[in-house]
Amino acid sequence: MPVGHNYINRNTTGCFVIRPFIIVDRLLWSLSALAIITAFVCLWPKLVFAEHNAENSRHIAVLYPTVSKEYSGMFEQLIAGISSVSGFHFTTYRIDADTTSESIRQLSRKFNISAYIALGQTTYKLVDSMDSNLPLIAGGMVATPPGISGISLSGDPEAFFRQLQLLNPGINRVFFIYSQKNNGWLVTRARKTGKKYGIEFIPLQVSNLKQATLQYAIVLKSVQPATDAIWIPLDNVAPLDILLPEILRVSWNKHITVFSNNLLHARLGVLFALYPDHYKQGRRLVALLQRQLEQTSSSDDLYPSVDLKTAVNIRTATHLDLRYSREMKNKFDQLYPAYK
Repeated sequence: MPVGHNYINRNTTGCFVIRPFIIVDRLLWSLSALAIITAFVCLWPKLVFAEHNAENSRHIAVLYPTVSKEYSGMFEQLIAGISSVSGFHFTTYRIDADTTSESIRQLSRKFNISAYIALGQTTYKLVDSMDSNLPLIAGGMVATPPGISGISLSGDPEAFFRQLQLLNPGINRVFFIYSQKNNGWLVTRARKTGKKYGIEFIPLQVSNLKQATLQYAIVLKSVQPATDAIWIPLDNVAPLDILLPEILRVSWNKHITVFSNNLLHARLGVLFALYPDHYKQGRRLVALLQRQLEQTSSSDDLYPSVDLKTAVNIRTATHLDLRYSREMKNKFDQLYPAYK
């Protein structure tokens, strides 16, 4: 009986026949195996390094409040921006009426939390009451307790005055009705920035709804249409749900420039509004936290929003005899009325 061989076989005539396809097949298999082994050896240090990085990245707790659907979108965008930053493990935790300081401590121990990002006024107060030594950054809020570190929803005066000069360059005086609690920290910055743009900034501090209502009435009566403007800040000291219709009526009749920190106000009739880009602001909160973790930022650094979108009411602009080029309009994020 003929004896078989891996590479050479005897045919029926007694001659030996070489089967080259078997040799090629075995050779290809050997080369493939060698390639896999080489790739594994090359990738192994990277896999170990990635695993090491994952194990050593910081765990950050992102806490946010239970809110109505009207405001939930803001927090969703903030969290999306925060979570998009690499190099951290983010654990989101929703605060409700039953949440206590102890439940947050348990969360911290469970996930080995090394810092907090608190979104919203209620959330910040709860985390701050823990007296934790861990870094705490605040966002998604207007009111600014002493010693807070974070980013306010209030817009940067630099951005407002720059936009005002672009949209109505004739303005050289701006009235600002505010409460010390919510926007007192912003006044010094706004006054300094106003000088840079040749604008006299006139802050009028009020402490309750009655004072705010009276002050708006005085300002609306005394402003000069060609050179004066009113800046409506994010500040609940003024009952704007009641006052805004009157502000818009008088400003329309007297051709007064009004601008705001609230997108809705642009739709209703103020000349323009600058409002936060919450996704970008979320990313900036992480950058601020990073600086604090690296001890390159003091614990009480508070910043206004610089990641802002622009909404302009073209009908109001036309009423004020202001004209904008198509190129300029294309740069605005929102135009009102929204023509289809």
